[in-house]
Amino acid sequence: MLELEILGSNATAPTREGPASCYLLHTRTGVVLVDAGPGSLLAYCSRYGLDRLRGIVVTHLHADHSLDLMAWAYRWTFPEVLPRVPLFVPAGETDRLAAFDAVFGIPTLAAMNRPIAQSFEVVEMPRDGRTVHEVDGAAFRSFAAHHSVPSAALRFEGPDGRTVAFSSDTGDCEPVAEAAREADLFVCEATYLEADEQALHGHGHLTARMAGALAARARARRLVLTHFADPADRDRGREHAGESFGGPVAVAVPGTVFTP
Repeated sequence: MLELEILGSNATAPTREGPASCYLLHTRTGVVLVDAGPGSLLAYCSRYGLDRLRGIVVTHLHADHSLDLMAWAYRWTFPEVLPRVPLFVPAGETDRLAAFDAVFGIPTLAAMNRPIAQSFEVVEMPRDGRTVHEVDGAAFRSFAAHHSVPSAALRFEGPDGRTVAFSSDTGDCEPVAEAAREADLFVCEATYLEADEQALHGHGHLTARMAGALAARARARRLVLTHFADPADRDRGREHAGESFGGPVAVAVPGTVFTP
């Protein structure tokens, strides 16, 4: 059975409430990291050993979801070189990922010339909703979210058939609803309480009310709101989402564990 643990749920950057976007899925023998926002490595290492990590899935390459990839890569190559693990990114983003190494690679250290490439087996995710990937017994698919860069909504399925879906950063769109279709647990961004047209439909984000409506349309069984621009909005966001979603609504507080 999959189990979801919240490491961080802030938009943009860490706050005193915890890291930016990062989540753990407990799988058959270890954990899968979903998003590597700043603060993710520190939050992870305060709880678990590095040997439990089975893979990383990054929904998109904005800094609040991926900046710690270099921290993970540095740790994976120094002071000892650890076995490579898979790193899944949206299709078409490997060139931008390689730019991390171009900036932060260390030519004078053989194990750290290209830390990302030397730490991870990079796998592109077609955002077609059909291609199935697998990591440590959990199968998942990637769907095209609506955001300013290629952004992948995710749908994980455990060996027992239970499902956990992630919206990624997105505006309201049908592929994300499909990713969350009848999901046992839907982790959905709720960046704002209120926002203008450009933020929601131009750049691609959701309010808490929109997240609730999206979860209702997808007939998700349980909704977890995340990616708050202001963590102080969590309680009001839960109220707003509950206006349109009739199922249980929770907020993604670091340290919380959800079982689908």
